[in-house]
Formats: sequence, C-alpha cells, structure tokens
Amino acid sequence: MKAFLKKLTFLIIFIIAIGAGICVYLLQAPPVEQKKVPKLQIHTRTALRGRPTVDSKPIVYTKDVYRFSLDLQYVSNLNSSKLERELLFTAGLAHRARLKAERLDISLKTETNWQKMFADMTKDIRFHPSASPLEVLLSGEEWLLRDTTGAAYTVVKTDNNVEVYLPNLREAFEAHKISLSKDLEISTKQTNRQWLIKDNGYKQAYNVVKGEGKLNVFQQSKYEILTFLFEADVASQRSLAQGKVPSKLMQEFVAEKIPLSRRAQVSANEDGMSWQITSRPLKYNIRNENNRLKVYLDLESRWLRIKADDTTKGWVQSERGTIFEPPPPTLSSRQQAKEQLLVLIDRLKEKTELFNE
Repeated sequence: MKAFLKKLTFLIIFIIAIGAGICVYLLQAPPVEQKKVPKLQIHTRTALRGRPTVDSKPIVYTKDVYRFSLDLQYVSNLNSSKLERELLFTAGLAHRARLKAERLDISLKTETNWQKMFADMTKDIRFHPSASPLEVLLSGEEWLLRDTTGAAYTVVKTDNNVEVYLPNLREAFEAHKISLSKDLEISTKQTNRQWLIKDNGYKQAYNVVKGEGKLNVFQQSKYEILTFLFEADVASQRSLAQGKVPSKLMQEFVAEKIPLSRRAQVSANEDGMSWQITSRPLKYNIRNENNRLKVYLDLESRWLRIKADDTTKGWVQSERGTIFEPPPPTLSSRQQAKEQLLVLIDRLKEKTELFNE
C-alpha cells in the first residue's frame, strides 16, 4: 500500500510539473502582431497634391490598372448585379419540341418574341432585340441570345422546355487568374457603359468599362495611408493637457510641411496619455509612447496623406475613395491557448477573493 501511495505521489508531482511547464510555455507566447497600415482604394482619377489645399497643383494622377478584356455578353451579369450562371426562367416549347435540330434553331430565332418573353418572365431584366439575336452553340440543344447592347443569355433545351441562364462572369474572372470572394457589390456607374465591382472580401475593386465590342476590366489603384507623421519631445505633454498646442509641436508641424491652423483645438482622451488635435479639414492623434510623443493622421480627416510609390507622396480627399482597414491579426494556436489560460487565471482569482471574503 505504501509503495502504491509513493508511486501515486510521484505521478501527481510529475503531472503538476508537466502542467506548470506547459503553462509557462503558453504564457511566454509572443505578442500578437500589430495591424498593417490601412489602404486607400481610389474610385476615380484623383489628384495627388503636395499639400491638402484646394488651389495646389497636382503632381501626379492615380490610374486604374488594365487587367483583361471580356466579351460583351457579360453586360447581362453586370446589369443584373449577379456574377454566377443563374436560371432566369423556363419556357415551354409546345409543338416545337418535336422539331428537328436545324428547324428548331430557325423557329427560336424567327418565331419567338424574346422581348415579350423577358417582360413576362422576369421582373427587372428587359430584352432589346437585335437583327440576329440567336447564335447557335449546339444545334437543337444550346444557343446564345444577344440583344442590341451586347448583353447575352444562354438558352438550353431541357426535355420539352427551354431554360434561359445568365452567363458566368465569375468563371471569366478566374480564367484570367483573378479570384473573387463571395462578398461582392456591383453598382452601375453609367447605364450600359460602366460598372464597379467592389470585392469586400479580398479588399479590391474593379472598374468595368464598355469599349469597342468588348468589356475592359481595370483594377483600381490602392495606396498606403501614411498615418504616422513624426514624433516630438514629451515636454509638450503639459501644454496638451491644458488644451493648448505647444509652440514646439507647432514648429514640428511646420518643419514637416504639414498644415496646422493656429485655431486648432486640442481634446484629451480618457487615458490621459493621448490627445486629438482638430485642424479642419484634418485631425491628428497624439500618443505618449515610450516617453516620446508620436503624431498620427486620423483616418476621419477629410484629407489623407498617402504614398503612391517610393518617390511620390501627397494628399487625397478621403471622400474620393474608400478606406480598407486590414483585418485583425490571426492568432496562433499557442496565442489562443494563452488567452484562454489568462481568462481561467482571472476566474480563479475572482473565486479565491470571494471565498476569502
């Protein structure tokens, strides 16, 4: 019995030692990496200016990057705001179901009122017939129906019916090695001429423009926002706490060629270690980090300082684009276990305190 208890004691001590080692290992997990710098997605050709003033001359213009061209048939997807192949409606062939392949091709092309069929069968899609609307893909089985705008629909014979589908625009993008997420917004900028595909999942945007017999796809430029501006001596902190912009800090703004009005207002945050300076149309965040005051541009400013490349930096109006803030960092399994362990420790502390009371 004594031998058994001795072995059991050693086993318990061994388990406790292993558990303590695992806890130490988890608690020493590296901190979560900080978020990356936000990006600004430009939606139009926007002047990049040397200073955020209305009368400053542009030093460069942002440009959308050409990616590829597509057949006009995908106008039907863009007008419908749907990318996938989708069944629009089914129509009965009636007596034409018994026709041979070539005769059925002619009948669907010359004897079918597609304009009326779309008006009766669909809610929002309207078909504008062209001189030769039906192209035979597989005689008696599959056709391409095209209207005057170039928009096209796939028509498929199934038993005694024909099914009308939208083409697959997502598949066309993937054929050009561009993947699209499921979270998409498609908007019409100019009817039957220009569309914007905003990919919220992959933080991209594509401008689709109708050209001569084709659709040209451009990927919109995306630039890094320079949120960190400069750092200053911590001696200025006292004036900030009194709601004033210190003269030394004002000189730093001037040296960096960053506009700051003498009427700028200072507001303190609850932590007492950070402040916001509002100098319309700009806002700046001041933070005490390691006994240095670091100055950041606030993303709510009407102008944003961006970096187009290594040599070109300037300011753009934030209302002309969309700010994409990077997603929160992904925790490793070790970091997740550390968070859970810390929560467990806090709960044990609370229970111990309640027990002692």
